[in-house]
Order: sequence, then C-alpha cells, then structure tokens
Amino acid sequence: MTPDSTSLPLSVLDLVPVPSGSDAPTALRETARLAQDAERLGYARFWVAEHHNIRALAASVPAVVLAALSQVTSTLRLGAGGVMLPNHAPLAVAESYRLLSALAPGRVDLGLGRAPGTDGRTAAALRGAGGLHEAPFEAQLADLIAYGSGDFPAGHPFAGITAAPADAAGGPGLFPPLWILSSSGYGARVAAQVGAGLAFASHINPSVPDAAAAIRTYRAAFRPSATFPQARSLVAASVVCAPTAEEAEDLAAPLGLMFLRLIRGEAAPFPSVAEARAYPYTPHERAQVAASRSRVIVGDPAQVRAALLTLAEQTGTDELMLTTLLHDPAARRRSYALVAGAFGLRGTEAALPLPAATR
Repeated sequence: MTPDSTSLPLSVLDLVPVPSGSDAPTALRETARLAQDAERLGYARFWVAEHHNIRALAASVPAVVLAALSQVTSTLRLGAGGVMLPNHAPLAVAESYRLLSALAPGRVDLGLGRAPGTDGRTAAALRGAGGLHEAPFEAQLADLIAYGSGDFPAGHPFAGITAAPADAAGGPGLFPPLWILSSSGYGARVAAQVGAGLAFASHINPSVPDAAAAIRTYRAAFRPSATFPQARSLVAASVVCAPTAEEAEDLAAPLGLMFLRLIRGEAAPFPSVAEARAYPYTPHERAQVAASRSRVIVGDPAQVRAALLTLAEQTGTDELMLTTLLHDPAARRRSYALVAGAFGLRGTEAALPLPAATR
C-alpha cells in the first residue's frame, strides 16, 4: 500500500554540525532554532545523536543538548538518537533520561545503540581504564530497564536501586519509551524482544531490502510492552532539499568530503561547498564520494517527497526521520521547511514559498 503523504509522520535527527568558520556555541544555538522550526512546522520528534572526537559534530552528550531544547520547545518530542550504551553505565543513562523527562514530561524518547559513535581508541577512553562495559548489549539493556522501571529480575545484585528522580505518587512514570537503533537485523530482534520501538539507520545502511527485512523481523517477533502495545518503526534517511535539484546537488557536495575525512580519521569542521569543490580528489576518492552519494536523498521538494514516499512504501515503516547536514544553517532550516511543505505538514502554509510543483 502506498503511504499517504498527509498522514506519514516526519521527524528530525540532528547531528549538530559545526561548519568551518563557526564554532560549537553557534552550532548549538542553530540547533535550538532548528528545533523551534521543527515544532512549528509539524515534525513529530527531534532526536540528537551521540558522536565523539569528531570536530564536525558538537553533540557529544545528547542529554545536555536535549535539556536545553526542552526549555525552548513545548510540544515536540525530544530524544536521543541515540545513546551509545556501551559507552555509559546503565544507571547513569537511566538517571539522565528520567531527569530529562522531569524537564519535559511526556515528550522524551530514549534511543539506544550498541556502536561506540567514534573510533576504537576514543571508545576505550570513554569507557575508562577498567573496561567497565564489557557486558553484552542485551545485558546492559536489561540493567538499564531495571534501573529505569524498578522492576529487577530475581537475584539481581543491585535490586532495589531505582534511578532518580523518583516518580510522583500516582503520577506518570518518568522513564521514557525505549527505541533500539539498528542498521541490521540484530537491533530488530532486540527491539522486538524488549517491546521497544525500532529505529533503522538508513542514512548509515541505505539498503532498502535490509531495512524492510529488519522491520519484518521486528514485527513478527514483537512482544508488546507498557510503552509500546504495538510495534512501531521509523527509518532515518539523509536528505538535502532545495528549491531546485541543481542547488540541492551543490549544497550536498560537502557530504562527500566529510565522508572522506571520517574514514581517514581526520579532524576538521564540516566543510563548505567552496571547500568541497576546491578539494583535489584522486580518482579513488572520487569513487568513494560517488559511493557515499547513495546514502543521501537529494533534490527539489517534489523529488524528495517522491523518494521518501517510495522509501516508506518499500520498507513498510510507520515513520520517517530526516537528517540534513549542510554548511549553511539557513539552507539546512530551509531544507526541512521545504520537505514539510511538500508533505503538507501543519504550520507550513506560512513557512516560505515553495515551487509550484510541490503545492
């Protein structure tokens, strides 16, 4: 069945890019502005991803960013997309996100991943010399759920410890709904087992058959939970939208150079279009950039809308989450506004004029 573009929820995954010539404080202010725009435009969620030792991205601790966003938004769901659980003690994560839920009651999500979000050396530094997080991801997840809910399995060595702050007597619980991040079938099986939502990272693994298979696996094995009585999936996609396809392609050029720098382990801010155009690519590098292009949906509003609807139809997802990395913050905000307008989200009528083809 073809998804209805007027009812398909759209959300935002923000990596808090730090453009060349700018700095982290400016990037964080731009993320706050983007979150306010996303709320006004009718996006459902605004998630922030965890990355370390990458100069081009500023969101090393999503909970801190989300706490700030909770104070400048009122209806938008805020979440980690996600917390890289092996980097953290489960009790610390449970407390951080219960506290965040106290700041933004009823609108916090906790997405969890098992990748480090960085290189191996930095991951080791994050986890400490004692190697405190050698347990399997499923064991860490079970501990997190126990601390967050207060429901421990029999014989647990820390039974009785509940993550602070405590729930109000008779009030709603502060432990947020859990989502499991996945770029393969593993996360789908874990999400189904614990009754969590499934967030498939198509911006990392652009294989549509892989995403569709993961969602089928998840739904077939799903065990209902208090927060997810039914299976719920979203697919994250990298998107660059501009009034014309030519401008969108131009704006997307820095993504290839950033990809090259990441795989070479180079520390640098997010490059500009001029920097990307001036870079002396070798033939091998050009091939790598061309391969990375398959991860990104680039085009005018009509093209992006069509590609996203096809992605939703082919994967069978319930929701799409868009991540847009651009050097110019204004172009990034415009990209989200153009997509919102193309899908007819609420709040887009006065957002900005769109080409006739998208009306």
